[in-house]
Parts: sequence; C-alpha cells; structure tokens
Amino acid sequence: MKQKEMLLVLPVPFRAKGKQLFFESQAGNGLEQWLNNFDSVVVAAPLIPDSLANQNPTMIWRDTNTIANLHRLELIPLPWAYSPRKFFSCYPSVRASLAEVISRCRYLQFAIGSLFGDWAAVAALEAHKQGRAYAIHTDMVNHKVLLQETRNAKLLIWIKARAIAPLMNRYHRHIIKNCALGLWHGDDCCAAYSPLCANSYLIHNIHTKPSDRIGDIEVDQKIEDVLANTAIRICYAGRLTTMKAPIDWVKAINMARNLGVNLQAIWLGDGPLLAEMEATIKQMNLSSYIELRGFEQDRDKLLKKIKESHIMLFTHVTPESPRCLIEALVCGTPIIGYQSKYAEDLVKDFGGGMFVAINDWKQLGEVIATLSRDRQRLSQLIQEAAKNGSRFNDEVVFRERSELIKKYLP
Repeated sequence: MKQKEMLLVLPVPFRAKGKQLFFESQAGNGLEQWLNNFDSVVVAAPLIPDSLANQNPTMIWRDTNTIANLHRLELIPLPWAYSPRKFFSCYPSVRASLAEVISRCRYLQFAIGSLFGDWAAVAALEAHKQGRAYAIHTDMVNHKVLLQETRNAKLLIWIKARAIAPLMNRYHRHIIKNCALGLWHGDDCCAAYSPLCANSYLIHNIHTKPSDRIGDIEVDQKIEDVLANTAIRICYAGRLTTMKAPIDWVKAINMARNLGVNLQAIWLGDGPLLAEMEATIKQMNLSSYIELRGFEQDRDKLLKKIKESHIMLFTHVTPESPRCLIEALVCGTPIIGYQSKYAEDLVKDFGGGMFVAINDWKQLGEVIATLSRDRQRLSQLIQEAAKNGSRFNDEVVFRERSELIKKYLP
C-alpha cells in the first residue's frame, strides 16, 4: 500500500449521517489547510453518537464531501469510548488499527486531550513502540481544566475528577516526554509542557482568513465612534460554561454600569449556564444593558458583531487558549479580561489588551470605567489590536506548523 504523508489523530469527532461523514466546520477548514501543505492526510477521530451530537446544537457540521482535495484525504472513524468500560473493551482493536495506519504514514501528529477515550494518546504509545517520531499538539492544560470545571460540581463528580486529574497529568507528561515535537497552542500550554520536550514551539490554532481582517476604514470609524463618546459596545463570543465564568462577566458589567458607564453588551453563545446568567441579569437589573444573542451560526455575522464592538470582555478561569481572543484582535477589538499567560503573550509585543487578576471582576469593571473616561486610551488600544491582529490567519499558522513537522519528524 502506498505510504501516506501525514496522520492526524484528533479529539474533534466525526458524525455519521447515513453513509456520509460530517466534521466540525472549523476543523474541516483545518483539514484543507493541512492538505495545502502535505500531499496526503489520514485523519482518525472518534465517531460521536447522534444522541450526544443532538445535545449540542451549537456545533456546525460540515459534509466531508465538500472538503477541497478530498481525494487526498482518508478518514478513519474510531469508537466513542469515554467511559472506562467502553475504552478498555475497544482498546485492543483500536490499538491494532492505529498500529497499521502509523506504519504507513510518514509524519505523525496527535492531539491529546483526556484519559479514557483519548485515541491520540494511544496512538502516541503505539508510535513510540514502533520507534517512530511524533508530534503532540494541545490547546489546554487538560488536567487543570478538569479540576477547575468541577470545582463546584456534585460530590461524586468532584471526587471522580480529583482521582482522574493526576492520572491524566502523569499520562500526558509521559507521552510528551517521548515526543519529537511539541506544538503548544497558547502560552499557558507552552509553559506547562515545553520543559518536557526539547523541540517545543508556541503556536496558534486559528481559522480566520486573510480576508477576515478588519479594514482601515472600519478601524477609523470605530475610533471615531469611541471619540464621539457613544456607548461603549462590549462583546463576548463563546459557550456559557464554567470555564468562561459568565457570571463574573455579568458582575463586571454591573460594576461598570454602577460606576456610570454608558454601555451595551452582548454575549454570542449558548450553554448550560444560560438560565443562571439570565437570572443574574434580571436580578441586577441589567436587561436593558446586556443581550444574550445565543449561538450565531453565520461566521461572517459573528465577526461583524465583534468588529463593531469596542471591547472583547472575557473572564476565562482555566489555562486554555480560546481562539475568540485572536479573532477579536483580527477584528480590531481590544481584549480586556482575566490575566493568563496566553492572553499576555498575544499582546506583549503589539498591544491591544488589558488584564486583571483572575476572579477580580470588580477590578475588571473599574477597567471598563477607566477606558470609558479615557477615550484616547481606548482608541489607542483599538489601533494596537488591529495592527496586532494582522499577523493572524490560517494560511500562515498552518504553513508554520507544517514546516516544523517536516523539520523535526524524520
């Protein structure tokens, strides 16, 4: 059998509709970018059950038949096995399948992310057994995210997470120590994992196109609006989940409102904390200040709303690397929120952001008030964000990653 050029084992799932496979829309764009840099690509990923896929209406599914250069792409669905029983029952057959596909691919890249059901980690074990060099990619410090997300969970879930997290940490560290190349999306990941791998690189896993960048005329209009003392327009785009701390987001806006800021805020996204967030907004009499738009499926409309905003306000409380901060910079919108290595790295050389300590929503509200009073400073941040964002697009970041893979994986 002819050798394929690159194998990707990913946590992003396939979905089956009849005999056709679907893939998450942005991940589908990623496959096209990989195909722009490699002659052929094999993708192995878990197949999500329909019952679970239907529980997340915010996932945009793309027919894999629409992926450009599909004839150079091979798709391998793997079992959905995130329970210990299912994982161990499937392990022998999946390990054998991964062994076969590893043996016929030149470059190996695995995106690890969990403990049970993490076929990318299993692929790394098999590659090491075969004496093959491989790259590891991840966009969050997974064991820490697990602990943070379950901090206020029910007792049984809390106990389970605290049993799994140290195992996951040791497992991932073992896999990373044996990898030839580490690709860490965001500085939080890089700080946590780069000491374990000699060839470690900070990367950005983004899907914005060069054409998505805010234009000079739009930047000038935004600055003109700010200097005219119009209401401060605040946005956020993402899931309403614990790791995004949406209640802190509301509290920060309430603090700014109470300090006299004329503002309008919008959260674009859905999630399990929607009811709690709605109740908090009502309790704080913020209904005329905050709009919960829900999930926006049209990406162009989403980016337009971000471009129209003066501030991307975020309250992330876990060591993750959310793409929305990069998208905000691409849209010329300053990122204002909780401090993290990832956020600080994005602006350290180019500007376009201000940060406060995690959980300090009071200080975050005061920052909004300060920027509302100092419109020149806010205008400067908008200019910095627009300039900063000009360096981010999918063509550049995937080409850089591809060059690293070809350099370090013999």
